[in-house]
Amino acid sequence: MKTIKIFTSALVMGLIAFSASAQVETVTTVGTNHFTQANGTADDLNNTGVVGVSNWPAFNDVAAGMILLDGANYHDTKIILRTMASGVSHLHTTRPEWMNTEEINEDIIDFQKDFRELSREENMSEEEYRSNLEEISEKYEDLREEALETFNKYVAIVQDANEEYKEEIEDGSLKNRKDAKEEYDEEIKDLKKIKDNK
Repeated sequence: MKTIKIFTSALVMGLIAFSASAQVETVTTVGTNHFTQANGTADDLNNTGVVGVSNWPAFNDVAAGMILLDGANYHDTKIILRTMASGVSHLHTTRPEWMNTEEINEDIIDFQKDFRELSREENMSEEEYRSNLEEISEKYEDLREEALETFNKYVAIVQDANEEYKEEIEDGSLKNRKDAKEEYDEEIKDLKKIKDNK
């Protein structure tokens, strides 16, 4: 079982590293049907959805940490939380512009608040600890869901822009290339609507 977890962690870290180095914006997702057990606490983190976003290193670090929390004991959890602290604090500053939405900003703030609360508490009961850990998992899941939704909007706009470009450029004339570029640029303006939440 440990071999599978180590292999899964290595695979996910490889996917995160790969997606972070890509030239185009990408989101790495996974899909399994098992629920995470963080220190014996079942939570909403069901290991599906976004686990890596290109050009968002802090999110990728946090995602890797959340995966490592799966099944970790109390001592290991404390160590993992300490290693995640830098990524958590840099979620806003390293976020790509296209992920700068009101919903994502709110989810980051909520996650950071609960994360800091758990990280600061030294003398809490096991029940309170598990409850706070579950809150962190829920806030992280909200952030992942919003990141996936934003990415899907981003992809739809870029695909529409590429289709417009292809339609205009089909005959290959210089005028059509200029028209194609104008059509593409017009469609890409819709990316601002994602940020502005329109």
